[in-house]
Formats: sequence, C-alpha cells, structure tokens
Amino acid sequence: MKTKILVLLLFSLTLSLSSCDPYILKVAIDNNGFEKNFNFGCGKVNVRCSVLADRQISTLLNFRLSSPVLINPEKLEIIHKGELLTPKVFLGNGGGLMQEARNINNDSKISIVINRAVKAGDTIIVNIDNFILCRDKPLEIGNISLVLVQR
Repeated sequence: MKTKILVLLLFSLTLSLSSCDPYILKVAIDNNGFEKNFNFGCGKVNVRCSVLADRQISTLLNFRLSSPVLINPEKLEIIHKGELLTPKVFLGNGGGLMQEARNINNDSKISIVINRAVKAGDTIIVNIDNFILCRDKPLEIGNISLVLVQR
C-alpha cells in the first residue's frame, strides 16, 4: 500500500513538473517601487519600476550585455483589467521614442512608460517574451504580474 502511494505521489510530481504552463512571476510594487537584477543568456538587466502619482507606471531597464539584444517595442504586451495597453518605449541616453525594433549593445538603457490610472490592489500583466530577443530567440519568461500594494 505504501509503495502504491509513493508511486502515485512521484507520478503526480512528474506531471506537475512537466507542465506546459508558463511560469508566472508576481512582483509587488509599493510606495518605494521595485528593483531587481535578472541574468539571462546575453547578459544581465537591472529592472526598476515605480508608480508615479497613481497615474503612470515607469520602468527602467539598465542592460549589461555580453551579446547584443533586439528590442521590439511592438511586441511588448501589457494588460490592465482585460485591456491591452500601448506603452511608450524610450531608448536611454537621448535615443528618443522607439517605434521599431532595434539592436542594443552593452550599457544600454530602456524606459517603458505606461500612462494609466491605477490603485492599490490592481494587477498589470506584462509579457516580454518577444519584446527582448537574445541571439534571435525570445526570453520565454512568460507573464510578469505587477501587483500594486499600499505600504
């Protein structure tokens, strides 16, 4: 009987680990914002996100790259309350508004601005899979849920 239970548990664990569902990252953004470093195949990126006056979400991506990456602003998907939003993507260091895909190199900065009234408890879903390509391949991170919290 114990062997059957153990086999069933191992089988269930194997099925759950081999799931095709994408990983969902939840990030809480409070009055102090959010900051985190991420490593990926082409280098690393420091991400800083904040909410300004409950009207604008600002994200700064500071890249330290070992290989160039392709940034495609048309592929950035952001959803708030079921509505697909149109963010503005800016190339740092005076590069201006990005309207088409382009390669960036080491020490590049990208700013993403979302003009949207938000409040504590709101969730913004961001999918960057095809927004950033490393060696012509999407990052395949899945959805990132930005949850606004009041602290």
